[in-house]
This record gives sequence, C-alpha cells and structure tokens, in this order.
Amino acid sequence: MYLYQAGGMENKEFEFYSNKDFTLAFADPEEFKRIMDQLLQDYSLTIRATNNLSNGRTLYRGVKLTSVGKEVVERGLPKMPLCGLVSQEISTGNIEIDKKINHARQLFFDEPQSMDKMRSACEILSYVLEPLRKDLTTFLAARDVSDFFQLVNTFDIRHNKETTIDLIYAEQLEWVFYTLLNSINTYTKLKNKGF
Repeated sequence: MYLYQAGGMENKEFEFYSNKDFTLAFADPEEFKRIMDQLLQDYSLTIRATNNLSNGRTLYRGVKLTSVGKEVVERGLPKMPLCGLVSQEISTGNIEIDKKINHARQLFFDEPQSMDKMRSACEILSYVLEPLRKDLTTFLAARDVSDFFQLVNTFDIRHNKETTIDLIYAEQLEWVFYTLLNSINTYTKLKNKGF
C-alpha cells in the first residue's frame, strides 16, 4: 500500500535499506527482508538490484510494483459507493433531463477542472431537481428536500446575492454535486420501483 500510494501506481521506483525502512512494513529489519523476499516471490514487486551490506543490512534498489502487486493493493482499497454513482446510468424516463444530468457530469469531471465548471454542473442538477420538488417529498423526507434546495440557494450556485455564501474550495462543490446527483439517483430508483 505504501509503494502504491507513494507513486508505485505510476511505476515509480524506490530504494530501501533494511535497517532504516523496516518500519514501513511495521516490522523489524529481519522481518522486513522476509517480507521483501515474499513480495518478490509472489510477483508483487520487482527489484533491479539487491546489495548485501555489512552487519546483515540489505539495500534494495529499483523496487517497483508489478501489475500483480497493483491488483493486490487495489482489491484492498475501500469500496466507495459514490464511485458507482458517478459511472452508473441514471435514466429518469425523460431524454432531455437525462441529457442535462450527463452534461452536468461531463462538466464536473472533464479535465481541466475549474470552479466555474464545477459550479455550473451543480447549477444544472439543481435545475433538474426544481420541477420535481413536490414529487420528491413522496420518496424523500420533506426536510431533506428542503435542505438541498436551501443548500443551492444559500451558496453561490443559483444565486449571487449579498447574502449568498461563496464556495471557494473544490471540496465544497464536490459535496453539493454529490448531494444533488445522489438525490436525483435515489428519487429515480425509488420512483421506478413504484414506491
């Protein structure tokens, strides 16, 4: 995991000293050597050169994760439900609304990202939800429906008044975007199930 997160997923090479870097594996120097040997044997990593130094120390040069090693790490990564939200098809039954949702997603995720594009994506989703406001309360708590309209009205998503609060961080817009997209997705799924 350390290798993966420190650049191994982009094929970065590393250099390790068994007597200095053993703490990365929550091990002692001898156990670190056994771990490195096992990862090599499992084809999880490659080592360009191993130098045995004095006092039982080992230098590992050109350490890289293999495709197998990357897959092992990725299987252990937390599963994030919102990732599915981003990629799954949301079909409201209205082609024009579906186009707006897909356009909002494209604006939000396409590179290069900008605060303006992210804000526009949130605005589009708020306009998708607006005509559904009354029907949403059939499937979602009325207070929740009120809260996400309050959200887009309080922050500078749909309005730019003296009282609106500027969103200055991308993370704030991510919060708004995912809230709106998940609301649309949940509403659509529940409506299609006939609840």
